[in-house]
Amino acid sequence: MNTNTEPLSIIETPVLVVSDYLTLRPTDIDDTERFMRLVAENQTHLKKWFRDPASPSTADDRRKMMAADLEAVERGGRHWWMIELNDELVGTIDIHQISKYPRAGLVGYWLGEKFTGKGIMTDSLRAVLNWAFTEHNFLRIEIQMAIENRASSAVPERLGIRREAIFRQSNIINGAIQDMAGYAVFADNWPPKPPEPALPAREVRVDDEILLRQDIETDRDDMWKALGAGRDYVSKYLPWMSAYNVEDDHARGYNTRRNERDNFDGSGHYIIEYKGEFAGTVGFGSHNRNNGAEIGYWLRQDLQGRGIMTRSVEAVITMLIVDVGIHRVTIRAATSNLPSRGIPERLGFHYEGTMRGASYVNNEYMDLEIYSMIDHEWRARSKNA
Repeated sequence: MNTNTEPLSIIETPVLVVSDYLTLRPTDIDDTERFMRLVAENQTHLKKWFRDPASPSTADDRRKMMAADLEAVERGGRHWWMIELNDELVGTIDIHQISKYPRAGLVGYWLGEKFTGKGIMTDSLRAVLNWAFTEHNFLRIEIQMAIENRASSAVPERLGIRREAIFRQSNIINGAIQDMAGYAVFADNWPPKPPEPALPAREVRVDDEILLRQDIETDRDDMWKALGAGRDYVSKYLPWMSAYNVEDDHARGYNTRRNERDNFDGSGHYIIEYKGEFAGTVGFGSHNRNNGAEIGYWLRQDLQGRGIMTRSVEAVITMLIVDVGIHRVTIRAATSNLPSRGIPERLGFHYEGTMRGASYVNNEYMDLEIYSMIDHEWRARSKNA
């Protein structure tokens, strides 16, 4: 690929009116004081993700810094907006590293902490991309952020923009090495078209007692408590338990899995919430080339025998077959794990046979029993078909 960073022909950065209360205004030197004030007010909030957010101490130094930042705008290599909510400065968004071959750029953004969680940045990014593709003839726009910065990565995800790559150890902020998540959006797919097949639901209400939902950071501690209380039972059948002998190991593994999860690969992982409490998890991998998916699950030992997992798995299967369009669903369970085997058996799965020595847990090979359900079989018996 030609990496020539020659700028596109210089096009003036326009005012983008997003709504009656939200406006993106081109940045100029007169924004110096209010911009630096916003940076100073959010220094603690920003320092985890940006290099040296501290504001210069004098007005003259602040204007010099702002002028230097605006040089790329004057050369046509950057478009930079101040985000105003009811005329109050709340954040900033820009397109930078603009190249001519190919016609591409990189978007960056941040909001003052008290303005997050209101959809402001999602609306702002949509407006910038609309302009970039319809008025500026861009072919490709990238967005990058630290993989742990879930608030920032949620912005392109809400717009249906796919994560394209993870760049390992590609950034250092204040001495901390960061993996970066890269998202990409293209002119010939903007707004992004829904992928085929449909993506799994992000939340499934099973009944009045059970909710399946995406995990949040605080679930980590609840999961550790549940695993610790039932360790002797759970570790008999789950090979990954041996890696989590202490809480720090569990925390690292949990954070890694959560941060690296791809919301667009067709896989799904749900926290089972029973009467408002953490109860376990149920999930499935991305569907294979034959349009099949395998379901896995575990439940707190003290909550077993209440039909929680059977109801949860039933809801997941219905979602996969009826909504996503999966053809074949499989479940595997250790031969001796009668509670897990009971779930596909109660749901009418077809027993396919024994996979001899197919699982290695606690330095021992175990046989697995495999069960399957085909879409037309489920539709024939499902009350939700």
